[in-house]
This record gives sequence, C-alpha cells and structure tokens, in this order.
Amino acid sequence: MALLLLWITRTQIFVHSKILISEKGISFKLKNTSFLYRRAEFFSEWENVTNITEMFDNHNGGYFYQITFKNPGFVANFSPLKNHEIEADRFFSELQYYQESYNIAHQLPISRKLNPSNSF
Repeated sequence: MALLLLWITRTQIFVHSKILISEKGISFKLKNTSFLYRRAEFFSEWENVTNITEMFDNHNGGYFYQITFKNPGFVANFSPLKNHEIEADRFFSELQYYQESYNIAHQLPISRKLNPSNSF
C-alpha cells in the first residue's frame, strides 16, 4: 500500500506551480497547498542541481522535465500545461543554459607546469 501511494504521489498527482529561473538558481512555489508535499516554496542555487533531463511521458504523450537536487536530495518533475509546448521548450532551454553557464564558470582552471628543457 505504501509503495502504491508513493508511486501515485510521484507520477499521477500534478500541482500547479510558479517557476522562476535566473543566474542565481531556480525557485518554485506551489500555487495550491497540498498535504503530500512538505514545502510550498523552494529555492536552489545551480550548485545544488545535479541533473536536468527532458523525458517523454508514455501515459500523457508529452514531455516533462526532471531536475535532481543534492540537498535536500530529491527529484522534481515539471510538466507543461496543455497547449504550451513553445513555453516548455523555452523553459528547458533556459534550464540548460543556466546549468551549463554555472558548470563552465565553476570548472577548475587548467594549469600547466612548464618543465625546463636542457635543449639549449
């Protein structure tokens, strides 16, 4: 029974939310309260995002977007509203842009040591 409830809350219940994306991170706020979700608001800096994936939903026939967070460790699934495919594509493009920008800006600098040669 517990597994069935867990499956239902993760795959079958949709909660409308407002999502904001910026160079600082991503935030979302549930538009309706729900006893199934502990938080009504959440903000995460990009360093806390480990994965962003576009996935196809076989049941509903459309795409959804999955974001994996480190701390707290959870996965959020975002499905676009019906007839909003253009906005959904823009949403995913922005997610990728900000995540890639964060990754590029925080890569370790490559440093090379020059070894002296005795070829003179």
